[in-house]
Parts: sequence; C-alpha cells; structure tokens
Amino acid sequence: MKKVFSLLLCLQVISSSLSLGQGMSGSFTLSKGDLIEDLLFSYYDNLQFNGSVLVVENNQIIYENTFGFADFENEEPLDGEIPFYLASLGKQFTAAAIIKLEEEGKLSLDDDLKKFLPMMPKTYDGIKIHHLLTHTAGVPDYINTLEIARPGLTNMDVYEALVKLRSLNSLPGNKYRYSNSGYVLLAMVAQVAAGQTIEKYFQEQIFDVFEMNNSFVYSAATKDRLRVKGYTSKNKPDDYDLETVGDGGIYSTARDLFKWEQALNTGKFISKESLDKVYTQVVLTNGRTRRYGYGWEIGSNSKGKLVYHDGELAGFRTYIERQLVTDNAIIILTNNSFSQVADLRNTLVKILDGRLIALPIEK
Repeated sequence: MKKVFSLLLCLQVISSSLSLGQGMSGSFTLSKGDLIEDLLFSYYDNLQFNGSVLVVENNQIIYENTFGFADFENEEPLDGEIPFYLASLGKQFTAAAIIKLEEEGKLSLDDDLKKFLPMMPKTYDGIKIHHLLTHTAGVPDYINTLEIARPGLTNMDVYEALVKLRSLNSLPGNKYRYSNSGYVLLAMVAQVAAGQTIEKYFQEQIFDVFEMNNSFVYSAATKDRLRVKGYTSKNKPDDYDLETVGDGGIYSTARDLFKWEQALNTGKFISKESLDKVYTQVVLTNGRTRRYGYGWEIGSNSKGKLVYHDGELAGFRTYIERQLVTDNAIIILTNNSFSQVADLRNTLVKILDGRLIALPIEK
C-alpha cells in the first residue's frame, strides 16, 4: 500500500516527557506526543491503521493526526476535515438531546414511550424513555435480531417493523440488552418533543452552536457530501449505507468530537446535574447495576471514573473516552475495519499514565 499521510494542523507536543526505557540513554526522553506518533506509525507501517487519532491531557490536545486514505480506490488521502461515520458514538448525541429536552420541560425520562408514539401496540406498554436510554426496554435490535438492515433503511422502516412485534426480549427494566432499535425510537420521541426533525435538531442545536463544521447526519440529502468511505481490512469497499438516525447516522471528525466532548463536560449543552445522570450506571429491577448510563458506558481505572463508547458498522471502527478525574480523553476513528482499537486505546492510556510501552511487532 502506498504510504500517504497528512499532518492535521501541526503535531502538538507538551513539555512533560518520559523515557522510552528500551536500551536508550537515561538522559534521552521523548514527549508523550512523540511516543504516540511512533506508536501510530508502527501500526500504519504494518498496513494496519488507517484513520484519525486525537489525545487530550488535562483538557489540552497533546496529539492529533490522520494516517492513510479517505478513499482507497482514488487514493484520496485523509485529512482532519473529512468526516468519518461514527457508528454507535452517535448514541451520545441522541441521549444528550433527550436530556436537554427534559431540562426544557418538553418531556420526562419517566414518560411512557406511547405518550409520544401513541400508535405503538400493547406490546410496548410500560416502556419509559429511561428504559430506552439504558438499553433495558427489551426492544429487539433491528440490526442483530430483526435483520432488516438494508441500504437506505430509514427510521420509519424500523418503526414499521417494530409495531408488528408481538413480544419483547424482556420486561422493561429487567435486563440490559443492547438495542439500536431503542435509540431509533428515542430519535422519534425527540422529534415529537422538539417539534422538528432529529436531523435539524442535531444541526441547529449542536453542530452549528459548537462550530462542528464537519459534522452532519447521513441521509439521502447528504450522502454525496465529502466523507470518509469504509473498507474491509483488505481495502475492499464496505461503506455505510443506512439512513437511520438516533442509534448512529452521524459523520464527524476527531476535532469536532473534541469540541462536543468539551461542550458536554463544561456544562455548555446540559447542566452538570444532568450530566451526572448521563454518567450514572443503570439499576435493574433486581437491584443489580449495569455499566451503562445514557448513551455512554461507565467504567473506572486507577485514576477514577471514566466514560466511553465504541462503534462498529461496515468498515468503520470508532472509540471515544473521557477520564473524568484527570480530564484526559481519547478519540479514535478508523475506516479499514481496524480490529485493534482496544489494544491501541490501552497503549495510549499507558502513555498518558507515563508507563512504558511496546510498539506493535512488525509482520
């Protein structure tokens, strides 16, 4: 593969540094930004990584770069302004929109789904907005269970399939089971409560407000916009082609996601009190908790609480994480079915923590 990469803006390097500790002189040190650069070049040189990475320490970007192609057929190189499909990272936008609408008094998380979608059959009795947000509503997933996914599939297509169901996977609140369908229904609820389409809501209330100029909702009207295309690990086309929104449907860049992450965590979109609810693990009816809040996975490490989410569909693999105590963040966007996102994330955390790392072994 021809090696093409573009530096996004400039490589930002911080003053703090650490030793590689791999046979070098004790006086020779590399910045964390340098270590991240070496790590990503190692993946890239092994023909593995194709995408964009942004790393934040103490709310400051210490690394931002893109590697590879946005379009392999035409050998169009990536740059920081070409948006990737976010896959399930889009759920955090839907969840935040719902919380914002609650703050505005337009809905309550305890409202029944049928208050906003009254034509839903009796099967859906007892489902509240809270259940949909936390994947505890029992609604079967349209991608992995109903298997109706096809090019051009819309929210209305999913809705029409859901109203035909005669049973749920479980009673509302009883079990956690990841459901893209639930977030499609949330997008429809948000539309009713806001009085505008979810696409327009995202554009006007989020993308425009926070100057996320390279972010948009994928639809028949936007499908021809400049965007990154998806591929298999062998660089064969495996592009995104659904038109659902709420569970996904959003294209964005690492820099735009940083703007969103900052807006969310500084109280510029929803209040600190509301954000605490977003970052709280769901409690099931049996009293057990599940490590999911409202559109985010909830975890912890030695430094304290962290929130994160990954995404995977077609050729796209994506990840976002914020460590709430240290104000560190990691954003990874790829378009070549990159299978080592978790390994890359773990190594980036080691670099942020000042621990020694080992570069990937060449094939």
